Amino acid sequence: MELSEHESRILQEIQQDLTASDPRLARVLTTATIQGRAIQHLLLGTAVLGPSLGLMIFALTLGSMPLGAVAFTAMTAGAYVASARFPRFRTKRRLSRKSVRSQILPDQ
Repeated sequence: MELSEHESRILQEIQQDLTASDPRLARVLTTATIQGRAIQHLLLGTAVLGPSLGLMIFALTLGSMPLGAVAFTAMTAGAYVASARFPRFRTKRRLSRKSVRSQILPDQ
């Protein structure tokens, strides 16, 4: 179910408030979402890759080239989905010029 403009605006405001009030929690929640997607892709890719491998062995025993081509295509697609790349988890914050200056020139 899709959110209305008003609901999506409220959700965005809540997200901005959360990020402003507790950046550590917001970062953890974002990381958990990325990790969840990576696990979903891995499971889906494995679920496609396994049976496709069995189909490839079956096609080899039958000597069926078209069935082997279909199995190979499915195996390739499964491997691609399982190895989908996601943005790396950022452990260091980007430093603004102000924070860099404060590190170089400590308060006196």
